[in-house]
Amino acid sequence: MQKYYPIVPMVILIIRFMVFAMQHKRQMAEANSYTGKIPNSIKRRYKMKLNFTRRIKVTDPLFNGHFIDVKTFYVLQFDKVPCVCFIGNIDVTKAYDHIREVFNYEIVFVYQHAYFDHDEQKTFFNNTVFVLTRNRMIELAKGYVQILYTPTDYRWTNQLMEALAGFMIAETPVQTQVVGFARQPAMN
Repeated sequence: MQKYYPIVPMVILIIRFMVFAMQHKRQMAEANSYTGKIPNSIKRRYKMKLNFTRRIKVTDPLFNGHFIDVKTFYVLQFDKVPCVCFIGNIDVTKAYDHIREVFNYEIVFVYQHAYFDHDEQKTFFNNTVFVLTRNRMIELAKGYVQILYTPTDYRWTNQLMEALAGFMIAETPVQTQVVGFARQPAMN
């Protein structure tokens, strides 16, 4: 047993080098497919991640309000800080159908917060979080959409925002109420 002892560190170093080479090759291929440019490989550092021991211990920032805070969830899921785009005043049922149709094969997980309406005897959703491939997330909630993505996905995000902006809800004009002795237009 003692004569094989010097071989163990050598085997570990060889395995670590092979893992580094595979990760570096994958990162270069992803960067080349996203931007068309190969990044400067000298600045990259090897970092071995041991995610099998990672546990979420503090859940307070994750569950904000009645459902998941999508920005915190993104950081926990992908271990990166996201870029965020927000689109308000959106018909979420049309946006939901569009996302399910266009990103059908890219959707990894769907998380929903739903409720049951006794009057209509149906289940409706409040929030839906789509976890997509390539470190992307989309949150649909009442009247808005949030798109979370990496800094290399600006073109993809702009195309998605233009498509979802087509589902804008027509705004109803708001009547200004005058306080005082003036008569309201509805009173005439």
